[in-house]
This record gives sequence, C-alpha cells and structure tokens, in this order.
Amino acid sequence: MSVLADWLVRQAPAWLDGSRPLPPAQRRALLAITRCRTPALGGHVYRCTECDGEDFAYHSCHHRACPRCGGAGTAEWTQKQTDRLLPVPYFLVTFTVPEELRPIFAARPEVLLDLFFTEAAGALQTVAARSRHLGAELGMLGVFHNWGRQLQHHPHLHFIVPGGGLTPDRKAWRPARRPDWLLPKAAVEAALRQGMEAALRAAAPDLHAQVPDACWREGWWVHWQPAGTGESVVKYLARYVSRTAIGDERIVAATDEAVTFSYIDPETKAARECTLAADEFMLRYLQHVPPPGQHRVRYFGWMHPAAKKRRMIVETLLAVAIVVRSRVDEPAWHLRCPHCSGFTLVCVGRIARARAPPACER
Repeated sequence: MSVLADWLVRQAPAWLDGSRPLPPAQRRALLAITRCRTPALGGHVYRCTECDGEDFAYHSCHHRACPRCGGAGTAEWTQKQTDRLLPVPYFLVTFTVPEELRPIFAARPEVLLDLFFTEAAGALQTVAARSRHLGAELGMLGVFHNWGRQLQHHPHLHFIVPGGGLTPDRKAWRPARRPDWLLPKAAVEAALRQGMEAALRAAAPDLHAQVPDACWREGWWVHWQPAGTGESVVKYLARYVSRTAIGDERIVAATDEAVTFSYIDPETKAARECTLAADEFMLRYLQHVPPPGQHRVRYFGWMHPAAKKRRMIVETLLAVAIVVRSRVDEPAWHLRCPHCSGFTLVCVGRIARARAPPACER
C-alpha cells in the first residue's frame, strides 16, 4: 500500500481528461502511476507448494515518478556505490543556481541540465588542477535534484568527491591538505559563473539574453561539507536516484482537498509541516517528473565509465581491496505465501493485460 500513490490515482482522472494542459512527460508519468500493479499491466499467478493456496501479482510500471516503484533499484545502486568507496575522506559539494535562472531551467531543462552538470564538474576540475590548490584530477559522482523541501522548483547538484586526486603523470595519489577542506569555495564559484555564462551564450543565445547581467555576478552558491567515509552521503542521495521528490514517509495526511507533509526547516533544523491544496500539490509533484532521456546521475574525471584505466590506477595507488560478494539467494518478497507465510510460491501462469484477477481464496 502507498498513501501517496493511492492519492495520485484518485486525482488522476481530473488531470488526464484533457481539461488541463499537461506536458507529455507528466501525462505519461501520471498514466503509468494509475496503471501500476493493476490488471492494465498484466501479472502472474502463483501457487503455494505447501498449502496449495493461490495468489496473484500484477506488474509494476517502473516509472521514476511512481511512489510504489524504485525500491529494488535504490538498494542495488546503494550497494554498488558503497562497494566502490575509497579509503579516503569524502566531501559533499552542493551547487545551487541563482533564482533568476530557475525559470529557464523549468522551461528548457534539456539544455540547462547538461550545461549545469558540465560546468559544475568543470569548475571543480579547473580549480583542483591548479598546483597551489591540489594539482590533481578529481573523480566525481553527481546527482541532480530539482526540488526543495516543500516541493518547490529548486534545481541543484550534489557531488560526492573523494578527498584527493590523480596527479597529471598518473603516478601518484595527491591527498587533500586537510580532511575537512578540499578546494577554495570562492574560486569554484567564480569558475562556475564564468563557465555557465560562456556555455549558455554559445549553446542558447536566446536564453542567455533573458538572464539579467547581475545574475552572472552573484547568487551562485557552493556548499562544502565533509562526508567522512562517504557511506552516509551515498545512502542519502540513493533515496532520490530511482524515485522522485517525496515518499510516503513524509505524508502526514492526504485528502481530496489537501495534502499535508513534513519537512526539515533548513534554518532551525526543526521538523515542520506544510499543507497544500490538492491542485497545488499535484502541480508541484508533477513538475519534478524528469524529461525522457534525462540522467540524474553522472560521473566525471577518473570515475567516468570511459576512464576505467585511470580508476584502476587510483585503486592500485590506494591499495584498495577487491570486494567479492558471495551471492546469497534470499527468497524474493513476492514469493511469500499470504496463506501460510512461507516463501513457497511458484509461478503457474500469467495474467493477460487489462483483465480482472483470477478468482482465488485469500
């Protein structure tokens, strides 16, 4: 059961009947949520080998905006990234764009997101390459979020950065000077501002003309935070890699008139609640549906998939132990019998799409 998914399904007909303009990506997302784990997607019939009871399970939609889906993908991504962590201190670096640039992000995300990723990573690499700061190449994992704590539009990037880099000759690992400091914040901000302005002017002059000149001098925010071994940051970011801006754990109440959800006040760190009218909540929720082909997670430097040799050099220099996980065939949750509670269900048939479930004793 998902409180948020059930609420979205109840509200969906009023948004899919054509009376309200919805971008194609948002319409597809809402339609996928209404069809998730229903006869519309088909499913399988199971029989218990112990008690002979029958059960059925409908297929999931696997859409990134669906509150019911993404759990398995989140766990897999978390484990993969945790296994790849290096024995060095890590940093969480957050980039936020000026408020004047956010409407352009909302209107042309397919252009601005690529530029933002490229220039933010480029700013870090440019400053890190200077010998007076680090004199080495960084490896980075970046995750894009386009929402704030109250589901408002707030595009920003999180980078998980190891505390050090690979020297230009690729023969040594150069560690950060301190475990709580990697690069000068002001220098990275300046490099990002200059890079974004030049890149936007070249890629989309019409969009660049809409940005006030003052935007290129202030409002760019870079925040550095020591992240220890990096495990806690990986777990935090993993929650939004395969899922969207909010989950059931934050929903306090959801009626046909309004939705109340919890959030943490960024200033006081106190838990607060926000209540939005149903239409406003739906608009805020759907605005965070990513366009088709948009990747929220990207890799840079020697962590890029095309830089496997440089990654191997780093692991060799740091004497990273090879992690070999023995496969444990744990029973899948959907094979648990609802009658005797044993993991003894076996598939005995398929349910065709758009058909009612077979009659079976529960």
